[in-house]
Formats: sequence, structure tokens, C-alpha cells
Amino acid sequence: MNVNLPSTIRKMNKEIVLNIIKDLGPLPRSEIAKHSGITKATISEIVKELIDENLIYDEKDDADASKRGTNLHFSKNASYGIAIDLGGTTIHLGMFNLAGECFFEQTVPTYDLETSNEFLERMTADLKHFIQQSGHPIERLSFISIATPGIVDQATGIVLEGSPNLPEWKNIHLGQYFREVFQVPVTIENDVRAALVGEMYSGAFKDLDSAVLIGIGTGLGSAMMIDGKVIRGSHNAAGEIGYMVVHRDQMYAPSEKGHLEMSCSGSGIEDAAFKLYKRKMSAKEVFQQAKQGDLQAKYLVDKFEDHLSMGILNMIALINPEKILLMGGVTKSLSLDHIMRKVKLHTTEVTDVSIEISKLQHHSALQGIAILGLNHSYPTLQFLKDKQL
Repeated sequence: MNVNLPSTIRKMNKEIVLNIIKDLGPLPRSEIAKHSGITKATISEIVKELIDENLIYDEKDDADASKRGTNLHFSKNASYGIAIDLGGTTIHLGMFNLAGECFFEQTVPTYDLETSNEFLERMTADLKHFIQQSGHPIERLSFISIATPGIVDQATGIVLEGSPNLPEWKNIHLGQYFREVFQVPVTIENDVRAALVGEMYSGAFKDLDSAVLIGIGTGLGSAMMIDGKVIRGSHNAAGEIGYMVVHRDQMYAPSEKGHLEMSCSGSGIEDAAFKLYKRKMSAKEVFQQAKQGDLQAKYLVDKFEDHLSMGILNMIALINPEKILLMGGVTKSLSLDHIMRKVKLHTTEVTDVSIEISKLQHHSALQGIAILGLNHSYPTLQFLKDKQL
């Protein structure tokens, strides 16, 4: 095996220079040399390459021969990408620059359609309209990244097993579909795992190494970071806590939706409420009725809290995280104090864990899938250099 060492070192040096300018810039060439330990001659060559690639720019134009002491800037607005958080109730769209900053955002209701083909066609039309509304030319679009419910093969961009809340959402070649339409790299990831990355980048997990994020919305899912590494599992199904079995009777009643999800999700609470009240009620209404003293609603909420606490305790026993974060629409209604009291009955000094509700909420998935899209499309840019994504 032949290793081209000079080429490898040059590539590493180029990456170092680019990220110093991105993170610390604007900087003159002399300061970049001090931070990097790379010779000024090599930096000058690398800078020329990066300018040619439109990743950085010199604040003096080419006509000015006097470049000494001038600052180099990261070209964060040279192109943009679109991040999508695809939920069972809403779809969030965000436009991100190369620095991972969101500068244009929109939310639309999730389409009530019968087939996945119809869904993808409507999504394509909305993406084109979103770009048009932003005023940015489609020619500058450099990537698309999509956070979706379900089990995702990140390498191929295929949704292997999808959400029951989306139409025919199984074996969907999501990455290939949007690559062919927009002719740019496309990144696909599970929505809760994308939110985990968002919390690692700019949220509650920023300075942690082991943590769990539990998403409680239309469905139920989780994502884990252990010792600085995002965990996916052998078939990308790690964290599918909706399928946890928490009662003996559930062993003999297989559920396509997952037993824990049936009692610990918005759709699960709504289904249970319909059986009790013989009418449609939102999860928010059930929680409100419980607070007002309705015994049937209180029964549903107590069951929700008990089962969620069991799921959290199982995750604590498996992972021993520093923090557990809850996110999703249902978290606006639940009592965190009740959950914490139930969990603390079964933890010790070494398993005690902080439990919080995400401040970023859906923005964490949008931010996280944007970072994953940038990481895929621009591997030389570093956003979470101490973590394994």
C-alpha cells in the first residue's frame, strides 16, 4: 500500500488553515502562521487555493498588489444549504450558510396525502417555492439535508422503516430522489438523532460526552451520545425506545407502533382518549383536562408519566448519561417535576442524572441536520471536531 504522505500533510494543513479562518477570522496571514505553526510560504500557497475555491476571500481586491497584513475572511455566504425537519404534524425548513447559521426559515403543516410519491412531489414544490421566497438563486444551493422519523440508513439515504404518521414511509430512497431533482449532495438522518447533534452543537449537550435526547411528539424516539460518539447501532435502529416493552402483557401483543410509543406520545394519548371519551381530543386537551380534575384524563396522564419514567430509567441503566433532555410538542404539557420524582426513586449517586426540557425544541433538529449536511458536503469544515458524528 502506497501512502502519499506529502499530499496527506498538505490536505491536513489546508483543513487547519481553513478552520482557523472560519473560527478565529478575519485574520492576517501572519496570525494564521502563529496559530497553526505552518510556514508562511505554505500558508500563502494554501490561501491562494482556498480563495480559488471561493471558501475564503481577501479584504483587499486583486487589483491591490499590497497584500501584506490584510485580513482573510471565511466566505460563509458563498453558497447555502437547505435543512428540513420532517415531522408528523409540521415540516420545518431552514436555509443555512457555510458557517451553520440559519438565515431564512419557514414552517408548513405536514401534508395529509395517501402515497409517498404525492408527498415527495409536494415537498419538492414547497422547496422550490421556499428558495424563490428567500430571494437566493438556486444556482448557489450546495446541499440539502433532511431529518425524518424512522430508521434511516445514513450511508445510502434510504428510510428503511418509517413512521406510521407519514404515508408509505418505508424503503423510501429519499436521498436519491432529491439528488436527482436538485443535483446537489443530500444527507438523510433520523430526526431525533439530528436533534441530538443540534444540542451537541449549540444546545444543552454542548460540553457533555454522554447524553440522551428523548423526542416526545406525534411519535416517540431517542438518540444517544456515548463518550463523545453518536450511536446508531448495527442497522441504524439504536434509540428506538418506542418499541420498549414495559409490561408483561405486552410480550404477547405485538404492536406495529411500539408499546411505549402507544402510551408516551401525542398520537398514543389521543388514541387512548378517543377510546375513553368516544371523541377526538388533542394531547394538549387531555393534559388540560387532567389539571382541571378530570379523573379519566388524569388516569391517562399518570399512565404516560409512569411509562415515560420507566423508559428513562431503562436508558439510565444502559448508558449512565450525564443528562437526559426531553423535546417535542408534548413536553409543553407534561410535569417535569413528576417525572423527576419518579425517576429519583430508582437512581443512586452514580446513576443520578439531570433531566431537562430542550430550550431549542424543533430548532435542534433543524440545526443538527444542517451540521450533518455541511459535514457531508464540506468535510474540510469542522463544526464538532471533538465528537464523532
